[in-house]
Amino acid sequence: MADHPLIRVENVKKLYKLGDEDVWALKGVSLDINRGEFLSIIGPSGSGKSTLFNQIGALDVPTEGTVYFDNQSVFDLSESQQAWFRCNRIGYIFQTFNLVTVMSALQNVMLPMVFQGMQKHEAEKRAAEILDRVGLAHRLHHKPFELSGGQQQRVAVARALANTPTVVLADEPTGNLDTKTGTEIVDLLKMLNQREGVTVVCSTHDPKMITSSSRVCWIRDGQLIKVTHGRDFRVEDMEHDTLGRQ
Repeated sequence: MADHPLIRVENVKKLYKLGDEDVWALKGVSLDINRGEFLSIIGPSGSGKSTLFNQIGALDVPTEGTVYFDNQSVFDLSESQQAWFRCNRIGYIFQTFNLVTVMSALQNVMLPMVFQGMQKHEAEKRAAEILDRVGLAHRLHHKPFELSGGQQQRVAVARALANTPTVVLADEPTGNLDTKTGTEIVDLLKMLNQREGVTVVCSTHDPKMITSSSRVCWIRDGQLIKVTHGRDFRVEDMEHDTLGRQ
């Protein structure tokens, strides 16, 4: 393992302007994420967890502070370098799947590889292999409307793995799924983390995801209030600490 964190969030602040009002979504968050870790970010709506998630994935630029990836400040990169970084080092999974509706499962997974410049026949072969890994070898040519919600999320997971990313960022990946299907997606992400060493960072409310995490980062009012072990998580803790109930 490298002697430095894979990702280092350093005093990140994010300001949004709402009319004449200044709203600080993040108020100086610092966090180290280690290579091969399974980390969950939790917090109530409006706490800043999605904003932090977007900073880690270089989807948004902080007002102050920076994010280091392998000791390189992501926001010191040029726009083209940031685009390469997002395409090759990070795999994104979203709550709403974000699949291209007119494309088959195979074509959706091929898309990042095509953007990377891979030859079509190579991309097709690799996409089929990844879909097989996530249990969808029999659904290669089905379009999203022909798939269940869980199958669509598996396609999204496969797409996130297309360019062999170092980190998978999952934003509420089980939020639109029933309990059984959500458990399957959690197990899939755990398998990728444990067997293949993929670093997984999730923004989540799902207790199954949280208890599977090596660490849990609790965000409230734009600040990191504590970091705990996933195995120690209790739903009552979320009710009191995350929702601010006393």
